[in-house]
Amino acid sequence: MKKYINLTISACLLFVFGSALAQNPNSVYFVSYDEITKIIDGDTFKFKKSDKSHRLLCLDTEETFKGKDAFDKTSDISDRWLEFYYQVKIDKNSENPIKLESPFGYETVQWTTEFFKDVKKISVELDDTLRKVDVYGRELVYVFAEKDGKYINYNLECVKHGFSPYFNKYGNSSRYHSDFYEAQEFARKNRLGIWNPVSKCYPDYAERLIWWNKRAFQIDNFNSKYHGNKAYVNLLNNDAVDRLEENIGKEITVFGNASDIYTTRYPYLIRLMIMKEISVDIYIEESESWMMKELDMRKMESYFFYFSGVLEEYGNKFRMKLTNINQLYFE
Repeated sequence: MKKYINLTISACLLFVFGSALAQNPNSVYFVSYDEITKIIDGDTFKFKKSDKSHRLLCLDTEETFKGKDAFDKTSDISDRWLEFYYQVKIDKNSENPIKLESPFGYETVQWTTEFFKDVKKISVELDDTLRKVDVYGRELVYVFAEKDGKYINYNLECVKHGFSPYFNKYGNSSRYHSDFYEAQEFARKNRLGIWNPVSKCYPDYAERLIWWNKRAFQIDNFNSKYHGNKAYVNLLNNDAVDRLEENIGKEITVFGNASDIYTTRYPYLIRLMIMKEISVDIYIEESESWMMKELDMRKMESYFFYFSGVLEEYGNKFRMKLTNINQLYFE
């Protein structure tokens, strides 16, 4: 395996969509001008002005080994890459595509490092004001790199060069949806990166896109029907905790997906995680445990669903009781 990929393609393909230019610093999307202190992988950076990692919006680059032996570990799986991938998928008993360290993940870090090599200044921006951080507390951002006096959207360039698909598993881009779609089509048409059959990358991107697009549709559907409705709470949004606290003791409908399902003791729990230590737990008493057999657990973990019931406060968590199978439904 080559230690460094051929980066010539980066120079000849770099171009900018008009809407990809950085916004005015006074806009509601602007976070700060900053410097990158660490590239963890192609979609996760650390910045000088923050002690937290930042997750880059609309990207899902492949995982890479970390540390001094990253190249050796990558080389070890390179020659048997597809066999290795499918064995891990079997071991995880996953119906959905999985994430793991890959040869292409290593290549992506090399390309990302080269992209920012001579960049002295970046602009960090949000997509919208509804969802600023993920469940791990990482800020969700676009990174614009100053090159030749212009700010270029790295997130878009990463997709355009085939180092990531358009990642809309948690919703379409509010600001650049059409640009990301066009960037992905450009990479696919030109068989760049993950779209090149010879790349040692995840082999199931077509399946990933189908899965993510269905989830993005669910989010768009929720927003078109229930945005502004005080009886409905989208657990993805950063105002979810405040909205829940306002509705303790009331009947509401929450929108989210199952992060964990616990069935080793009663009450059974279906956990919808909001932040690392905060969740909504749907609980099922022993007398109602038969209903668990009626629920599609894998679908609840893969897609978003609605749950209607009375909201209770339970320690630092929220919970709702399942007493009727029709309380939980999909749209």
